[in-house]
Amino acid sequence: MMRHIIRQKLANARKQRGVAVLEFALVFTVVWAVFWSMTCYVVPLLILQSMHRATAEGAQVAAMTTNEGLRVTQAKSAALAAMSWLPNSWLVSLNADETQAIADANCPDDSGGNPTTCLIEVKLTMNYAANAPLKPIIGLPGIGTIPSLPATLASSSEILLR
Repeated sequence: MMRHIIRQKLANARKQRGVAVLEFALVFTVVWAVFWSMTCYVVPLLILQSMHRATAEGAQVAAMTTNEGLRVTQAKSAALAAMSWLPNSWLVSLNADETQAIADANCPDDSGGNPTTCLIEVKLTMNYAANAPLKPIIGLPGIGTIPSLPATLASSSEILLR
């Protein structure tokens, strides 16, 4: 009787060979997909948060600049300098060209009755789709791409100067 039980257990063990490998493959695939998704979402969020900080720094520099002609230029350069921690391959898609000085209705009038330019908008954009730092982007049928991110990351800050 005991021999029969031992033979059955050995037979069952032989049938179970490879099951651990299959289970590992399935579990590893799910764990890897979750890890990759988290990583692919964290990097753009880190870049976007840094862009928010950089545009705020650019607006602060514009507020401290006394020469009105240099405000926009110095705001752009300050915002881009704050993003200098990025690798050069990512910096090529970073753009501050939409930074501008705006004549707003809230601005004080000059002697001719026209509002002066006292609103500075510092804007950074990054073409993330063209230079996505993390590749490959996984495409799943019925779900789409992972990560599903916008093509362009953008941040802006405005400061009203009086």
